[in-house]
Amino acid sequence: MKSVPEIADVVELQVWAEDQAYSDSALKEDLEAALPAEEMENAEEYARQVFEEVMQRARLLGTAYPFTCDGVTIAPNERKADSSYLFCLGLNFFEEITVNLRTREFEAVVKAAAESYFRGKAVRIGAPWRTGEITSYRELLEKVTDLIPDLGPPIQNEALGGGDAGWDVVVVNNFADGKFSRIIALGNCATGITDWRKKGMEAQPTLFWDFFTRPPQPYNICLTFIAVPFLMSEHEKKRKAGPWCIAFDRIRICEHAGSASPVVMEWLESQRNKALDLALV
Repeated sequence: MKSVPEIADVVELQVWAEDQAYSDSALKEDLEAALPAEEMENAEEYARQVFEEVMQRARLLGTAYPFTCDGVTIAPNERKADSSYLFCLGLNFFEEITVNLRTREFEAVVKAAAESYFRGKAVRIGAPWRTGEITSYRELLEKVTDLIPDLGPPIQNEALGGGDAGWDVVVVNNFADGKFSRIIALGNCATGITDWRKKGMEAQPTLFWDFFTRPPQPYNICLTFIAVPFLMSEHEKKRKAGPWCIAFDRIRICEHAGSASPVVMEWLESQRNKALDLALV
């Protein structure tokens, strides 16, 4: 059986897909129909806990939450039109997810969240990194040097194996003079449901900094972070966090970056019927 947060996820997706209000009493009935006979008597308690979970998410996310919930009903609101929260839910449950959605689109949301949280400017450095603006790896690294002049010119002209250095986003909080000390954070994004718990540091930060004339230490504060579109339990956050590493789960990402692109919303729309087929428990 799914946990209460997982049932809440399914309720959210199906409320979005139906585009209409859903009550705790309706959830109780649906749970009674879905639960095994020995669990049916717990349907009312499960429904109460699910709505408590939904209310907690609404409190944490405020206007970034694409639902309105009064404790007994949940309904989509205007945020549904460009919601990063719905995008993260889709990455949890749907199967037809392109590489572009897992990389460029999700990392764009994480980039915006990192800029908000760290109060800096960010560059997406993960593969695939070519865009209409950036055609060579050196050009990409030069954008990092622009944010961190201490690094000096890049000395790496080609991406390792055509990919990246194991990092997806770099965000920098500079003073107005552009000189040290500054806060630098390298971020790793993981969207695979089964493998994200293994991620967090595919490569040491030193590998990426070796692509430049000089490393940013010791005059700057260098951090790392991991970003996933899933909910992290307290235990999972403890496994990923540390003195120099911060964990961003779905709630923390969407708290700081509530919007997703039209490309994402078009994909979500194509998955609407599949949301209705998800098992509640």
